[in-house]
Amino acid sequence: MTEKNACFRFEDLQGWTSSVFQALEVDKKDADEAAHLLIRTNLRGIDTHGISRVTGYVDKLRSGELNAHPRIEISSRGGMLFVDGDGGLGQAVGSRAVSETVSRAADTGVVTCFIRRSGHLAAIGQFVLEAAERGMVAVICQETPPLMALKGSSRPAIGNNPIAFACPVKGKPPLVFDMATSVVARGNLIQAISDGKTSIPDGWAIGPDGEATLDPQRALQGAMLPVAGHKGVGLAMMVQVLAGSLTGSMTADSAASHGATSSAGNVSAFLMVLNPALIVGQDEFDNHMERWVSTYLSASGEQSRYPGQRAAEYEIKRKAAGIPIPLSTLGELEKVGKAVGVAFDLVTV
Repeated sequence: MTEKNACFRFEDLQGWTSSVFQALEVDKKDADEAAHLLIRTNLRGIDTHGISRVTGYVDKLRSGELNAHPRIEISSRGGMLFVDGDGGLGQAVGSRAVSETVSRAADTGVVTCFIRRSGHLAAIGQFVLEAAERGMVAVICQETPPLMALKGSSRPAIGNNPIAFACPVKGKPPLVFDMATSVVARGNLIQAISDGKTSIPDGWAIGPDGEATLDPQRALQGAMLPVAGHKGVGLAMMVQVLAGSLTGSMTADSAASHGATSSAGNVSAFLMVLNPALIVGQDEFDNHMERWVSTYLSASGEQSRYPGQRAAEYEIKRKAAGIPIPLSTLGELEKVGKAVGVAFDLVTV
């Protein structure tokens, strides 16, 4: 234990998280899948989207905004997959969608999947990572409620709609790129407030007056700023079409009912999985990946990495040494555990 963090074994955190969801009547399979993905997110160093999200999910399960007993339906039409999550935990819905899409891509080559009525998906790179670990190239993007706007805006204008893709790299960790179309994900604001910080970096957000702010509380009342200005807004609009307009999304309705930043069970997403073995041939794909990745790394210096390598290193390290949990987050988890009857009494490492 350090002054600001306590470290726990990932297996213990995963077991506790699953037990919390099961205490709220989530099916064990769905609870285990959600816990696995959330804790793996921590293992890979993305702490803003891991176990710290449990508190919000518990609140929404207790309020009924998330469905503890979803009937996830998968259908196909015109060579496309459609997944209706029935308001269930996003990790369970997303994993089901990835599994089915990857399975079909083994024979079809390219499969598109439209996901609707899902709970919050957290770090969407985790879903395409699992596809890449099964030999596939995958792209996913998710519509969010309005969270982002350009300077001068009177309120959030569009979601900070994240985009992620992943692909296998023979003999190395998969390449995984995951980004919000805002400068930083909104979870960074929430974490800053949770950590008691009174200032955030310049360029992250605007306040409710449309002007840039360093105050995380005012930023939460305002909007996130897009990456690269109008270019980030353009990317967000692309996601809005793919994950929103093409899914008949109810995210806007959910935001109006539950608040503009709600993660209730109406999240929509677009997923595409491509099988390189059927498209170009496995050997040709692997060789091409090796050539351009080698060029990129050799040109970028001795400390160069491609996206996904650092996260893979984190995963190895944290599996051995434990996952650090900030004391502020630890306090929230203890409250959650007490509220649902699953004490957070894990032993530190």
